[in-house]
Amino acid sequence: MPKLERLEWLTPLSERCGVTLSDNPKADLFLSEDANALLLGVLYDSQLATRRAFSVPLRLKERLGHFDITRLAEPESVELLEAFTRKPALHRFPRKFAALTGQVAAVIVSEYGGDAGRMWRESDTVDVLAGRLLDLPAFGIEKTNWTVGMLGALEMLPFDGWQEYRVTPRKTRRA
Repeated sequence: MPKLERLEWLTPLSERCGVTLSDNPKADLFLSEDANALLLGVLYDSQLATRRAFSVPLRLKERLGHFDITRLAEPESVELLEAFTRKPALHRFPRKFAALTGQVAAVIVSEYGGDAGRMWRESDTVDVLAGRLLDLPAFGIEKTNWTVGMLGALEMLPFDGWQEYRVTPRKTRRA
């Protein structure tokens, strides 16, 4: 996970460059078109180089032949595990991230109707968005802060206040 202060390398979507999170223009285009891919890219940005992590959603789609979030949410999907573990593995910890992909996908399906973008489009404050992110498997304080900053830098948030926002321990986990 890159340091929060290092978000300046992101290009806002208004500059019509698409998302600039990976070294692969096709992966960046996919991230800009699919909010589920974007959120899963954030998930994969753990003990893996950031630009490589954000290429994983496209590589996963290519291996599976689809990026159907409902199918990704199937419990203990053999298809998903095989896609992650096939050489070269999609992540440094392929089994762990295959399982986490399914868990995050299940939340996206059950809570947001299969559209992760609803998490931020339907949030009216940064606190609401941060709470939603913190409720995701494997999203702690640092990942939540970085995601809020990333979405803000990409101009994807419908509210202000994200620029200086930081989750504090007392703000973690909604009741």
